[in-house]
Amino acid sequence: MKLQILSILLAALSLQAAEPPAKIPASFYAFDYVAGHESVFVRSGEAAYDEIRLSKANIIGPISTVFMQGQLLINSKPVTGADGKTTYPVLATATLPAGLKRALVVLFPNAADSPPGYRTLVVDHDSATFALGSYRMINLAPYPVRGAVAEVQVEAKPGGIANLMPKGEPGDIVPVRFEYFDNERWNGLTETRAAIRKDRRWLMFVYKDPDTGRMNIRTIPDRTPSPEELEKKP
Repeated sequence: MKLQILSILLAALSLQAAEPPAKIPASFYAFDYVAGHESVFVRSGEAAYDEIRLSKANIIGPISTVFMQGQLLINSKPVTGADGKTTYPVLATATLPAGLKRALVVLFPNAADSPPGYRTLVVDHDSATFALGSYRMINLAPYPVRGAVAEVQVEAKPGGIANLMPKGEPGDIVPVRFEYFDNERWNGLTETRAAIRKDRRWLMFVYKDPDTGRMNIRTIPDRTPSPEELEKKP
């Protein structure tokens, strides 16, 4: 009986080891570059890597990426050692929350006193939680931030993420206003007008420029195809 149980356990372990690595569609955005690492590599198969030319202007992807134990490794260009083996040194690790179906990985350069590489922020990129026509505000500033597009308002604490879905018909021109809280009052960050659109979504970063000390807002249009659009491609 013991031998039979041992055989079953060994067979189960063998099957588990033979399972292919988990994969998930991931898109990438670089808030800034690490010098010499404007391109990175991610595993797309058992022993295959895809090169990604990072962008500060656009979101790149999605790419079907391999992740292990909830982590996605972001690597530098391949290096061949004296033994002839090729490796991909790790530049960053992105931890994927359990149950995530589609990921958006945002890369930030490490601090100057840290080894060269990237820090990462993983954002749920599923259209069910980040719908077309919506804004996803990521507050990187040390102050609370609030904003309004038309009549819809949103607020995020430092380090917080908030979604905003403007109301209106496509083409409607609506007021936009964002503020941050400092010195016991709300201060203007930006005020403009924008058109309602339902064919894309936007990633918004609110941050304090380390060089100028000024508060800034960066808005990136997200044109990543939906799963339905990808299925239609030949």
